[in-house]
Amino acid sequence: MSEQQAAAQPRPGGAGTARRTRAPWPWALALGLCYTLAALVSLYLSGQPGSMAAIWYANALAMAWVAFSPWRQAPLLLLAMATGNALANVLLGIDPLQALLCVPANATEVLLGGWLLRRAGLTQTGIATPGRLLALLACGGLLPQLVGATLGALLLATSGMGVLGDIWLTWFAGSVIGSVSMLPLAFVLVGAWAHGPSPQLLQGRLLPLAMVSVGVTVLSAAYLTSPFVYAMMPLLMAAMLLPLTGALLVTLAVSITIASMQALGILVPPPVTHHWQQGFFYLAFAAALVPAQVLAAALAELRASHAQLEQTTTELKHANEGLEQFVRMASHDLREPLNTVVQFAGLLASDLGDTLPPSGQRYLKLVHQAGTRMRTLLDDVLRFARLKMGETETPLPVSLDQTVNELRDALAARLQATQAELTIGPLPVVLGHASLLSLLFQNLIANALKFMPPDRAPRIDVTAQAAGGFVCVTVADNGIGIDAQDIGKLFQPFHRLHLRREYEGNGLGLSLCQQIAQAHGGGISVSSVPGEGSRFVVKLPLA
Repeated sequence: MSEQQAAAQPRPGGAGTARRTRAPWPWALALGLCYTLAALVSLYLSGQPGSMAAIWYANALAMAWVAFSPWRQAPLLLLAMATGNALANVLLGIDPLQALLCVPANATEVLLGGWLLRRAGLTQTGIATPGRLLALLACGGLLPQLVGATLGALLLATSGMGVLGDIWLTWFAGSVIGSVSMLPLAFVLVGAWAHGPSPQLLQGRLLPLAMVSVGVTVLSAAYLTSPFVYAMMPLLMAAMLLPLTGALLVTLAVSITIASMQALGILVPPPVTHHWQQGFFYLAFAAALVPAQVLAAALAELRASHAQLEQTTTELKHANEGLEQFVRMASHDLREPLNTVVQFAGLLASDLGDTLPPSGQRYLKLVHQAGTRMRTLLDDVLRFARLKMGETETPLPVSLDQTVNELRDALAARLQATQAELTIGPLPVVLGHASLLSLLFQNLIANALKFMPPDRAPRIDVTAQAAGGFVCVTVADNGIGIDAQDIGKLFQPFHRLHLRREYEGNGLGLSLCQQIAQAHGGGISVSSVPGEGSRFVVKLPLA
């Protein structure tokens, strides 16, 4: 299974059911370790002289962990997160009170984000579509940050550690950038770890594309006043050339590069007169990362659809091979014994029929009729199968005038027996297959003769009207007609509208007509008035 298929397929059993068995404590310890490393990176960058905000990557990891874990494990995961937060602060010598005041807001942000991701069904569907990826960023990278930043700013401001508005903006901007950068990748990796299969991280194009993206980002930040537009270009290239996980990994690398250059004072925000104006700078930072992620998700969906299409094509190819084998077998192995039954039943009836008692003559007649009907059905099935498989020869000019007039001669006895009136107007030359077109109009005219009230003489009109390189040939009759609700069923194979004792047939005639018309690049339609008659219109290409 490809990575795109794995990312797009539903998760069996929901978010709380893991395909891999996980013990709670090792799972929580893994979160604590990952959270500590991510917090160390964020705190180190924010502690540099040139840094303007803490771009917080750690909560995105914890959010994905919570989303893919049973809710009963949430307290244990929050404990691991708080421990990782405290450990990172201690290692970097940051004020323990400030770190302690940040824990409730971080925990609220993580819990709310995990709950929203589960409510949105993303843990079951994956994020390998643009819509789902945007839903992930909204549910995990925007809404929880609004709540977390508000709670954190209130706690810190009331403790005298800063101005409420400045704290809120710094917290919110850094948390949004961190989540936009980390959450999609963390969601894919944690989901794969929880449910499998594992995505392929090391790909041949990953390293060079990551180096190009980071290099362009460094040069843009060092020499240009608006670097984010230029940093976005290699990200879009990575999204087009890499699978989803690889593109998300390159996006995270670019985000860390920009944050590092900002911390080192290389990337300096534009001069502002008010602190709140810095929000636009951070908004541009986050916005530069989103288009590549959305493009990567769209291409992942496209690749998964292409893989599914290839699989379906392979299955259809195998099915057609089986159908072709059936056609070969039926054309010889089934037809030969049927021909024997019909021929010898006819010979018995003609040579020895007078010597048989009435019951024997009746039984022999039934055998001959059943064999003939079975042979007709087999012939129709074979024609239908060959048309479905596209077994047609190169089209040639065919005179419909000649074809339909030959049919009139062939049906002369039946036309005379039913006192039918068959009128044939001028018909053009079309591009097609003479034998198939003869079968098409034979079925239509035969149906017009068959489906008649017993007290009415058939009247059939065959006319043509050319337009736009095609001709519409109409076969109109004055028969029993078709109910409006039954018109949609006419061209279904083996579907009959009447009992066999009322009208003979096997239900394949009109299906064959439709297949023949479509094989010629045209089609067939019908209109009818019950009790008054029907009009079948066949569209065919002109020669």
